[in-house]
Amino acid sequence: MMEVLKNYIESLGHTYVSFIFECIIVLIAIGLLVYLAIYHFRSKTITILYASILILFAICFIMGLRIGFIVTLVMLLFVTLYGFVGDILGPKGRGYSKSSGKQNKQFITTEERKKELIDTLIRTASHLSNRKVGAIITIEKEHNLNSLIEGSVKLDAEVTFELLETIFHPNTRLHDGAVIIRGDRIMCASAFYQPSQKKDIPQHYGSRHRAAIGISEQSDAFTIVVSEETGQIAVTIGGTITGNVSLDDLRTALNQQLIVR
Repeated sequence: MMEVLKNYIESLGHTYVSFIFECIIVLIAIGLLVYLAIYHFRSKTITILYASILILFAICFIMGLRIGFIVTLVMLLFVTLYGFVGDILGPKGRGYSKSSGKQNKQFITTEERKKELIDTLIRTASHLSNRKVGAIITIEKEHNLNSLIEGSVKLDAEVTFELLETIFHPNTRLHDGAVIIRGDRIMCASAFYQPSQKKDIPQHYGSRHRAAIGISEQSDAFTIVVSEETGQIAVTIGGTITGNVSLDDLRTALNQQLIVR
């Protein structure tokens, strides 16, 4: 068996040392890819990209194509830098950009429309809270949430109570993710956020609350969370969470956070 392996390695133009060295590099690279895919990215596009790189690694390994290793390592470096630059720069580096990308921005245009939107969100929050239906509703502000929208189920629909109730109905495909609102439009549903890694988050807050805190750390978005355990409403902004929010307090917060322009 060892003789067969030796002959195979030599047929690829490798020595034992070089073969083992390249195997170690491949294993480290694959481990790094898996780590980044799990902990740094939520976008489906990025996940597909990592899967493609892993497949390329496997092909290069089987066929002994050293030039393929070089090309793949360059790809890995590019994607890795994308991830770590995003960590360093925060919202801007992760694809949450300021409103300089005005072609993607929509704001509420009148105070009347703002009041209608607030009434809809209050009605929705009250309905979900009374029935203990879990929900995350994120309102985009100055930072574009394009990368999250791209990796979710796009809707671009008017904000209505009926649509929000349908999205968050238990046991539906969209129930567990978040809704992102831009201006007075629901841009997407089933958006998933990187949870906050803070150590001081109270234990009674679950995964939805950690995700809501996470998006508030990475952007200036305002998020409403409804707990499916207690039915209580919480809001997040600027990396902080306020729990057990009354409907009156939620209305006040929405009046402060919704942008009319």
